[in-house]
Amino acid sequence: MSNERHPETDADAVIFASGGMRLQTLVYIRWLAVLGQAFTVVIVQFGFGYHLPMVPVIALIGASALLNLLVSLSRKSTARLPDRGAILYLFYDILQLTGLLYFTGGLTNPFSVLFLVPVTISATNLSRRGTVFLGLITFTAISALAVFYEPLPLPEGSLRLSEIYILTIWAALVLGSLFLSGYAWLIAADARKMSDALTVARFELAREQQLSAVGGIAAAAAHELGTPLNTILLVSEELAQELPAGSPAAEDAGLLHDQAKKCAEVLAQLSRRPDTQRFLQDSAHHNYLALDSIFELIAQQYSDAGTEVAIQSHGDAATKPRLYLNPELRFALGNLISNAVEFAAHQVSIDLYWNDKLVRAEIRDDGPGFSEEILGRLGEPYMTTRRGKGGMGLGVFIADMMIKRSGGELTFGNRKTGGAIVEILWPRPRLEKSDPFRKSMVL
Repeated sequence: MSNERHPETDADAVIFASGGMRLQTLVYIRWLAVLGQAFTVVIVQFGFGYHLPMVPVIALIGASALLNLLVSLSRKSTARLPDRGAILYLFYDILQLTGLLYFTGGLTNPFSVLFLVPVTISATNLSRRGTVFLGLITFTAISALAVFYEPLPLPEGSLRLSEIYILTIWAALVLGSLFLSGYAWLIAADARKMSDALTVARFELAREQQLSAVGGIAAAAAHELGTPLNTILLVSEELAQELPAGSPAAEDAGLLHDQAKKCAEVLAQLSRRPDTQRFLQDSAHHNYLALDSIFELIAQQYSDAGTEVAIQSHGDAATKPRLYLNPELRFALGNLISNAVEFAAHQVSIDLYWNDKLVRAEIRDDGPGFSEEILGRLGEPYMTTRRGKGGMGLGVFIADMMIKRSGGELTFGNRKTGGAIVEILWPRPRLEKSDPFRKSMVL
């Protein structure tokens, strides 16, 4: 069984529940476009004295306004359009803009630059397939307008644009659409990936904190139930001895004693579990542990994996670092040790070093090591790492984020003798600053 944690499988619903694009955003953008188009037509027609084909122009603008009104009335303002719905929404906008530009000069119209808006919105919010589709529609529309359009009714003697200049406008719009959509897609994809990973990180951290709280409650319950259970054991044993042997009452008393004894064994095991009694309890005093004790407690969780985990301390025992073990640090170290155990052939070695200024931990395994092509990208979300095996995508990302939150830095590498090595380096004052008793001592 794999020991590696896969938080991405636990929080998929959390991530993808927020997919799609907010309908109200697209409605606002279209209202701005309608108002801008209407204002421009009025200025050109009545302010500059150009005679535009008003009937088809007003019909196209009115169609957008009517469609926007119908969408606003038929759908809730909080609704989110799926990918396909948003693509169709933007597809109409491209067609409407193409119709307006056809009647108002084609690519010679300065407002042809608005073709960049739908593809940029798509690249920022929608899927790659949808962005490619809208990009092809935009390319087709721009190419058609370079050839087919109604010229602007310019006054006699006005400058006439040559075909070569129109061709350069076409090239600028096509290249601009490609560049902006590609650039926006890369930036948005990176932001989405980071946002999704942070969502999973928060989900996992909340779960760790919940498990820690449950562990504390379980330990407290085991302690509180110990006294009444011992009383039941004592009374049931005395009843079994006093009742006539072989009688139904004696058998019932014996059965009660056996079942109570089993309950006592379960409570004893529960109290001895690292995550209830020694790992994190409701009392901060029990969580303030020496550095090697913390690694030993976490390594105990993987003792059944068949891989030996050897921990060695290299430093003055009198100056051994002590720190408060919180869920974040436990989760981070647990992920790193879990991955080392999974990929190790036989053994995982953990070496701890410290002095007055620094604390360093090295986690080494004798497995295949990290592949060279992604060694420099470890710590990025959704990154699979080792040769022939997946995993360590969000796990390493979350561990790296939580180690940094504790003031440390993670470094990944491969050993010359084979296997991987993970180094954690903390400034000692930063690592020990969470001493729950230091503040009261200072005061």
